[in-house]
Amino acid sequence: MKFGDDVDPNAISEAGDIGAPARFDDFAASGIDPAKSTGAKPGTEEKVLMLSARYAAGLSLWHSCDRSDHGP
Repeated sequence: MKFGDDVDPNAISEAGDIGAPARFDDFAASGIDPAKSTGAKPGTEEKVLMLSARYAAGLSLWHSCDRSDHGP
């Protein structure tokens, strides 16, 4: 399965977007600061949320101090 294969084509909004785009305010309200580094392992839900917050904020997806190993 490729990324995006699980997208429901019926979830397209009237504006033509798939699903509802996440907004920076949504992440800020949940306490996620996209400007800070994260100790979350790559591939975890926490890391994906951080990447989403950074994208919504218009920041680089990768922080130089983020955790990069896949170990325990």
